[in-house]
Amino acid sequence: MSTRIEAHRRIQADPASTALLLAGPSALELWPGVRRVGEVGGRVLIEVAGPAPTAASVTARPPRRTPTAFVSRFAWTGPGLPGTEGVLTLTYAQGAGAPTTRAELVLDSEGLAASQLDEAALAGMAEQFLVNLARAAEARRAA
Repeated sequence: MSTRIEAHRRIQADPASTALLLAGPSALELWPGVRRVGEVGGRVLIEVAGPAPTAASVTARPPRRTPTAFVSRFAWTGPGLPGTEGVLTLTYAQGAGAPTTRAELVLDSEGLAASQLDEAALAGMAEQFLVNLARAAEARRAA
């Protein structure tokens, strides 16, 4: 059974500079409870904290610019984790004079019921990722 989780957040920075934060290996540091441990054949190996820490592999494409947004696609899989595909879309949003981004994160997971994560935990990770992305983008803008 497939589970879809959506998270949204406004970020007080423009989409282009926010997308730059996702173009490198530091993007994984924005995920709560995730630690990068290596890379093999284009896949990044991570360790996921939890009741029973486990390893996973992640594939991520650099943000792609469309006429109206920046779109990042990624996927992860690992023992005890649901197979998950994600899409992060960054679009311009109306702001009070300063550039503002609307971030939308969509996660589609298979096998969530049989994994060590439940829907609430995965939704919490998605929300916290957007909080961390906003903090990083807004700090970069202020610098």
